[in-house]
Amino acid sequence: MKAFIFTLIFFVSASLFSQNLKGTWNGNLDINGISLAIVININGFSADSITMDSPEQSAFGIKVDKAEFNDNGFKLEIISLKASLIGENPVGDSINCEFTQYGTSFPLTLKRGNYVPKPKKQDPKDFPYIVEEVEIFNPETNVKLAGTLTAPYDYKCNKIVILVSGSGLQNRDEEILGHKPFLVLSDYLTRNGIAVIRYDDRGFAKSTGDATNATTYDLSLDAESVVKFIKNDSRLKDMKIGIIGHSEGGMIAPMVAARNSDVDFVVMLAGPAVNIWQLMARQNYDVLKSNGITEDIAKQYAQLASKTYKILNDKKSSIDDKKAKVRANMNEMEKLAPSGYDEETLQANLDELFTPWMSYFIDFNPQDYLCKVKVPILALNGDKDVQVYSKDNLAGVEKAMKKAKNSNYKILELKGLNHLFQKCIFGSPNFYGRNEETFNEDAMKTIAEWIKGI
Repeated sequence: MKAFIFTLIFFVSASLFSQNLKGTWNGNLDINGISLAIVININGFSADSITMDSPEQSAFGIKVDKAEFNDNGFKLEIISLKASLIGENPVGDSINCEFTQYGTSFPLTLKRGNYVPKPKKQDPKDFPYIVEEVEIFNPETNVKLAGTLTAPYDYKCNKIVILVSGSGLQNRDEEILGHKPFLVLSDYLTRNGIAVIRYDDRGFAKSTGDATNATTYDLSLDAESVVKFIKNDSRLKDMKIGIIGHSEGGMIAPMVAARNSDVDFVVMLAGPAVNIWQLMARQNYDVLKSNGITEDIAKQYAQLASKTYKILNDKKSSIDDKKAKVRANMNEMEKLAPSGYDEETLQANLDELFTPWMSYFIDFNPQDYLCKVKVPILALNGDKDVQVYSKDNLAGVEKAMKKAKNSNYKILELKGLNHLFQKCIFGSPNFYGRNEETFNEDAMKTIAEWIKGI
């Protein structure tokens, strides 16, 4: 499902100031238990000479709209993010700041220097295998995917997997909040004798293509182009090909397998197997509950969310009529669980519900493809997953396999794991970045052993 993103902002104008402020400064902002790296680039003392980066969200060069400097320090503002940063003059190589967004303030200490990502404990430190950059071009879609192939030395293996990420733009490591789940998973699989290709999503990082108008179907064509790439590579073509999809990628894997006989097996990591509008209504309920919202409010909110998705699926109403009904629903949802967003942000959220991606996604029924898959399937869900409810979802996989008359499947609910397959106490997305574990090793072992056993 779509990766959640924290939006940020800052404040600045000019008077007397310290030249010591010039340069790059970085620090970690603690938002509800999540540590988020912030970088300020001060090249001059006007707003157009200052930018902000949120490197863990792959957001760089964020425009600063106003800048104030005086004898005591500075104030920066980024209007689009509704936030401000007030800082004192530097003491040595340190600045004490207060960051404010949507009326809530947080302390922030900035240190002079470039941001250096802190490796997570599972990030690989060496690569005792082949690591090769690859480019996969699909002439039918005019998309070039940039990716990484990892394989045991001399390509001494008989299976290769394609990693397909969840919704939202992601790089080949499926990087989120300092974690690199696909880097960790690809390293584990390759060390266990399984070749892997992972790639940047179309229109993101080094891959080309139009991401703005892409639907899940378009993204499935990208994954299928990697299958074709493998079949055309003399080193790889005789290997059994599998697709491991996470979240939305777990929808895409069966889509490709259902129509392409070159796919030999599928692994669904929290891949939806029930009607999407039902899944998302449940997601709203579970996420709110995990964040401490009362049972009654969470239920009411989920009912309104379900109503919204039904409106979006209404084939008879006009776009304008649907937008009016959805906006009325959003107003009711705001009353139940205020987001703190202003009118401009709420309008942007409304517009996102009417993008090509959402229009296709909300109308999607995974059963249409799953029931056509005849190859082996492994379906995993964490029981702490609040984005894809495990019990209903795994039951959906089993229903589809019976309809497909496919007896070669394995379904597992993994205890204590969240949507990212991290060990956790609370499944809330607010704890993803705080968690030191990137991808649970027992889960990776389950995946590797199942693949090797095919």
